[in-house]
Amino acid sequence: MMMFLLQVITLLGALAVTLQAVPVSGIEEGYSHIAVAPIALSQAPALEISHAPVAIPQAPVIKELEHHAPPQYEFRYGVKDTHTHDIKEQAEKRIGDKVEGHYSLVEPDGTTRTVKYTADHHSGFNAVVTKSGHAIHPAAPPQKVVAAPVISYPHVPLTTHDAAISYDNDAELIYH
Repeated sequence: MMMFLLQVITLLGALAVTLQAVPVSGIEEGYSHIAVAPIALSQAPALEISHAPVAIPQAPVIKELEHHAPPQYEFRYGVKDTHTHDIKEQAEKRIGDKVEGHYSLVEPDGTTRTVKYTADHHSGFNAVVTKSGHAIHPAAPPQKVVAAPVISYPHVPLTTHDAAISYDNDAELIYH
Protein backbone atom coordinates (compact mmCIF):
# COMPACT_ATOMS: atom_id res chain seq x y z
CA MET A 1 0.00 0.00 0.00
CA MET A 2 2.80 2.37 0.91
CA MET A 3 4.59 1.68 -2.36
CA PHE A 4 1.45 2.46 -4.37
CA LEU A 5 1.06 5.76 -2.51
CA LEU A 6 4.66 6.72 -3.32
CA GLN A 7 4.10 5.97 -7.02
CA VAL A 8 0.97 8.16 -7.10
CA ILE A 9 2.79 11.04 -5.43
CA THR A 10 5.69 10.76 -7.90
CA LEU A 11 3.27 10.76 -10.85
CA LEU A 12 1.45 13.84 -9.57
CA GLY A 13 4.76 15.65 -9.03
CA ALA A 14 5.87 14.87 -12.60
CA LEU A 15 2.54 16.10 -13.97
CA ALA A 16 2.88 19.37 -12.06
CA VAL A 17 6.37 19.94 -13.44
CA THR A 18 5.14 19.22 -16.98
CA LEU A 19 2.29 21.73 -16.70
CA GLN A 20 4.67 24.44 -15.57
CA ALA A 21 6.94 23.83 -18.58
CA VAL A 22 4.18 24.32 -21.20
CA PRO A 23 3.89 28.01 -22.13
CA VAL A 24 0.39 29.38 -22.01
CA SER A 25 1.02 31.23 -25.23
CA GLY A 26 1.53 27.94 -27.07
CA ILE A 27 -1.88 26.81 -25.98
CA GLU A 28 -3.35 30.11 -27.12
CA GLU A 29 -1.81 29.81 -30.58
CA GLY A 30 -3.30 26.41 -31.33
CA TYR A 31 -6.63 27.18 -29.84
CA SER A 32 -7.17 30.86 -30.67
CA HIS A 33 -10.89 30.47 -31.05
CA ILE A 34 -11.19 29.36 -27.36
CA ALA A 35 -10.80 31.88 -24.60
CA VAL A 36 -8.24 30.70 -22.07
CA ALA A 37 -8.47 31.73 -18.45
CA PRO A 38 -5.23 32.23 -16.63
CA ILE A 39 -4.21 29.19 -14.51
CA ALA A 40 -2.50 29.68 -11.19
CA LEU A 41 -0.08 26.86 -10.34
CA SER A 42 1.62 26.38 -7.04
CA GLN A 43 3.89 23.80 -5.52
CA ALA A 44 2.11 21.38 -3.23
CA PRO A 45 3.64 21.06 0.22
CA ALA A 46 5.84 18.02 0.72
CA LEU A 47 4.08 15.03 2.23
CA GLU A 48 5.43 13.55 5.39
CA ILE A 49 5.36 9.76 5.43
CA SER A 50 5.52 7.95 8.76
CA HIS A 51 6.04 4.25 9.27
CA ALA A 52 4.58 4.26 12.74
CA PRO A 53 1.67 1.91 13.40
CA VAL A 54 -1.70 3.47 12.85
CA ALA A 55 -4.07 3.36 15.80
CA ILE A 56 -7.58 2.48 14.71
CA PRO A 57 -10.21 3.39 17.23
CA GLN A 58 -12.31 0.39 18.19
CA ALA A 59 -15.41 -0.01 20.21
CA PRO A 60 -14.65 -1.25 23.71
CA VAL A 61 -14.85 -5.04 23.99
CA ILE A 62 -17.30 -6.07 26.64
CA LYS A 63 -16.67 -9.60 27.72
CA GLU A 64 -19.86 -11.12 28.90
CA LEU A 65 -19.35 -13.84 31.44
CA GLU A 66 -21.27 -16.98 30.70
CA HIS A 67 -23.52 -17.92 33.51
CA HIS A 68 -23.67 -21.62 34.16
CA ALA A 69 -26.33 -22.83 36.49
CA PRO A 70 -25.15 -25.64 38.75
CA PRO A 71 -26.05 -29.07 37.34
CA GLN A 72 -29.26 -30.32 38.81
CA TYR A 73 -31.30 -33.46 38.18
CA GLU A 74 -33.31 -36.14 39.89
CA PHE A 75 -34.48 -39.55 38.65
CA ARG A 76 -36.06 -42.74 39.93
CA TYR A 77 -36.90 -46.07 38.35
CA GLY A 78 -37.82 -49.57 39.38
CA VAL A 79 -38.46 -53.06 37.99
CA LYS A 80 -40.70 -55.72 39.53
CA ASP A 81 -40.89 -58.82 37.38
CA THR A 82 -42.27 -61.68 39.47
CA HIS A 83 -41.87 -64.17 36.64
CA THR A 84 -38.08 -63.80 36.47
CA HIS A 85 -37.73 -62.53 40.06
CA ASP A 86 -35.96 -59.42 38.77
CA ILE A 87 -36.83 -56.87 41.44
CA LYS A 88 -34.75 -53.70 41.73
CA GLU A 89 -35.00 -49.92 42.06
CA GLN A 90 -32.75 -46.88 41.94
CA ALA A 91 -33.06 -43.20 42.77
CA GLU A 92 -30.50 -40.40 42.43
CA LYS A 93 -30.46 -36.64 42.99
CA ARG A 94 -27.79 -34.09 42.10
CA ILE A 95 -27.53 -30.47 43.10
CA GLY A 96 -24.31 -28.78 42.04
CA ASP A 97 -21.36 -31.03 42.82
CA LYS A 98 -23.17 -33.18 45.38
CA VAL A 99 -24.80 -36.47 44.37
CA GLU A 100 -26.98 -38.58 46.66
CA GLY A 101 -28.75 -41.79 45.80
CA HIS A 102 -29.59 -45.38 46.56
CA TYR A 103 -30.37 -48.61 44.79
CA SER A 104 -31.63 -51.98 45.91
CA LEU A 105 -32.05 -55.38 44.35
CA VAL A 106 -33.26 -58.81 45.38
CA GLU A 107 -30.40 -61.31 45.36
CA PRO A 108 -30.88 -64.90 44.08
CA ASP A 109 -30.90 -66.15 47.70
CA GLY A 110 -33.91 -63.95 48.52
CA THR A 111 -32.10 -61.22 50.48
CA THR A 112 -32.32 -57.57 49.51
CA ARG A 113 -29.09 -55.63 49.01
CA THR A 114 -29.44 -51.87 49.49
CA VAL A 115 -26.68 -49.38 48.68
CA LYS A 116 -26.93 -45.75 49.81
CA TYR A 117 -24.27 -43.49 48.36
CA THR A 118 -23.08 -39.88 48.27
CA ALA A 119 -20.38 -38.22 46.21
CA ASP A 120 -18.86 -34.74 46.21
CA HIS A 121 -15.49 -33.07 45.59
CA HIS A 122 -14.66 -32.84 49.28
CA SER A 123 -15.21 -36.40 50.50
CA GLY A 124 -15.30 -38.39 47.25
CA PHE A 125 -17.58 -41.40 46.75
CA ASN A 126 -18.98 -43.06 49.87
CA ALA A 127 -21.34 -46.02 49.89
CA VAL A 128 -23.05 -47.93 52.69
CA VAL A 129 -24.17 -51.46 51.77
CA THR A 130 -26.78 -53.30 53.84
CA LYS A 131 -28.41 -56.69 53.42
CA SER A 132 -31.85 -57.46 54.74
CA GLY A 133 -34.02 -60.56 54.82
CA HIS A 134 -33.11 -64.16 55.36
CA ALA A 135 -31.26 -66.19 52.80
CA ILE A 136 -33.36 -69.04 51.49
CA HIS A 137 -31.61 -71.92 49.82
CA PRO A 138 -34.30 -74.28 48.61
CA ALA A 139 -33.35 -77.91 48.84
CA ALA A 140 -32.87 -79.42 45.46
CA PRO A 141 -35.45 -82.11 44.74
CA PRO A 142 -33.90 -85.57 44.80
CA GLN A 143 -33.06 -86.68 41.33
CA LYS A 144 -33.56 -90.28 40.29
CA VAL A 145 -30.28 -91.67 39.05
CA VAL A 146 -30.63 -94.13 36.22
CA ALA A 147 -27.55 -95.97 35.14
CA ALA A 148 -26.96 -96.04 31.46
CA PRO A 149 -26.64 -99.50 29.92
CA VAL A 150 -23.12 -100.65 29.38
CA ILE A 151 -22.41 -101.44 25.79
CA SER A 152 -19.43 -103.61 25.11
CA TYR A 153 -18.00 -104.73 21.85
CA PRO A 154 -15.90 -107.84 21.46
CA HIS A 155 -12.31 -107.18 20.63
CA VAL A 156 -11.55 -108.20 17.09
CA PRO A 157 -7.92 -108.24 16.10
CA LEU A 158 -7.14 -106.20 13.04
CA THR A 159 -5.33 -107.82 10.19
CA THR A 160 -3.44 -106.25 7.40
CA HIS A 161 -3.68 -107.12 3.73
CA ASP A 162 -0.18 -108.45 3.83
CA ALA A 163 -1.22 -111.35 6.01
CA ALA A 164 -1.41 -114.63 4.30
CA ILE A 165 -4.91 -115.98 3.77
CA SER A 166 -5.42 -119.66 4.16
CA TYR A 167 -8.25 -121.47 2.46
CA ASP A 168 -8.23 -124.49 4.74
CA ASN A 169 -11.54 -125.68 5.89
CA ASP A 170 -10.30 -125.46 9.43
CA ALA A 171 -9.21 -121.78 9.10
CA GLU A 172 -11.41 -119.07 10.51
CA LEU A 173 -12.51 -116.47 7.95
CA ILE A 174 -11.99 -112.81 8.83
CA TYR A 175 -13.90 -110.20 6.91
CA HIS A 176 -13.00 -106.56 6.78
